[in-house]
Amino acid sequence: MPSKEQTPLNAPSFNHQRRVPCCTLLIRLLPHTQNPVPPPDYLSGFYFTEDAKPSKSDLQIISSFQQNKEFPNSVADATAQLMTKEQKNIPPEQWMAWYKKRLDNRKHLLHEQPSAHLSLVRMVRYHQRTGIHLRISQVYGLKEDGLYVNAFARILKGDHALRVPETAEAGGSEEKFLTRLHDFASLQRSPRWKDPTWVLHPCWDTHSVLLIQIFGINVIYKPDPSGQHPGKVTSHTGEEPELDALLQLGWSAIPLFCGPYVNTGLHNAPLFQGAPDAEFLNDALSRPLQHVVGNCLNKNILTLTKEYSSIAIEVWDGHYFDDERCDLPVINDLLTIDKMNKFLKVQLNKKGKNMTQLVLQNLDWRIQKSGSNRPEYLREEQFYEEAMAKAFYTLVESAQMNARFDPL
Repeated sequence: MPSKEQTPLNAPSFNHQRRVPCCTLLIRLLPHTQNPVPPPDYLSGFYFTEDAKPSKSDLQIISSFQQNKEFPNSVADATAQLMTKEQKNIPPEQWMAWYKKRLDNRKHLLHEQPSAHLSLVRMVRYHQRTGIHLRISQVYGLKEDGLYVNAFARILKGDHALRVPETAEAGGSEEKFLTRLHDFASLQRSPRWKDPTWVLHPCWDTHSVLLIQIFGINVIYKPDPSGQHPGKVTSHTGEEPELDALLQLGWSAIPLFCGPYVNTGLHNAPLFQGAPDAEFLNDALSRPLQHVVGNCLNKNILTLTKEYSSIAIEVWDGHYFDDERCDLPVINDLLTIDKMNKFLKVQLNKKGKNMTQLVLQNLDWRIQKSGSNRPEYLREEQFYEEAMAKAFYTLVESAQMNARFDPL
């Protein structure tokens, strides 16, 4: 609600409040007469609806409800469904009284306990057709400088999803994506990405997770002498980069669903050393991820990075467009497997070399001296990103194919 101290209280007072999707109020101001004025038909155009137009996200949510044949369209339909579920036989003229009594908060809450607010991140259930928005925003506290780093993410299906036949709604037998666009102002040990969001369409399963692997490539970038084209990426011996140039720096995982809903939030998750263990992958098929992680840590099957590295991933329901979603709640559940303050301290560290140094170190001294705001540097930064991203993609795809996964 707007601040009680705010005066005057008017329409703009609500501009910064979070809006409930698909919900509007119809308010009639009537003359003081003995007999109420009959309401005009809604479709007559009588009412002022300019400020109540549904957004693109609203229309997507409404469409999903319309396609659900079992969803009640009216209070009467909802009452009939509830009576059927509870095996009640109430005369129609008593439906409204029974419905009000059945849903009375005083019957469901402790004495003087207030009703909970609506959860704006759980206003619509997951639909595979609309999918999940995913964006890997940053990794924190990597061990080494000097590497070009990206994240590779793929869906690790739960036990139920593995048994469900693939449908046209899914993006294929294996859904995955690779980051490639960097914020070069970020630190080399804490690179930040600015890729557009990805929309994946996994089959719903409360045990499905997003598995993220962090890779760096240890290669040499040589700028094009003309300064008009991307440069060349080679191994340290001047040859085409081989798979040994692809270094796995850590991995992590987050749960994708919370009950029937997308597990919406900005997830901070710890990085683990090495590659995912077979026991972890098997247990994660049918057990809650946090339980599996804790159990594997206790057995020394998983090991945190010594630097307390972590990763941040944005997740929200595919019904919501990027510019219309609500603010994402921060979810640190997986950081509680150890001392959470250590992970957060690493995230706050701003010391170290930034990514612009990866580009500048290969350029003419005059460009190095002029810094990263000059057009010459910005052009070379674009060339560097293009060439390195291409080399990175090739190496990760080769690693995928060698591991008998589908190509990127």
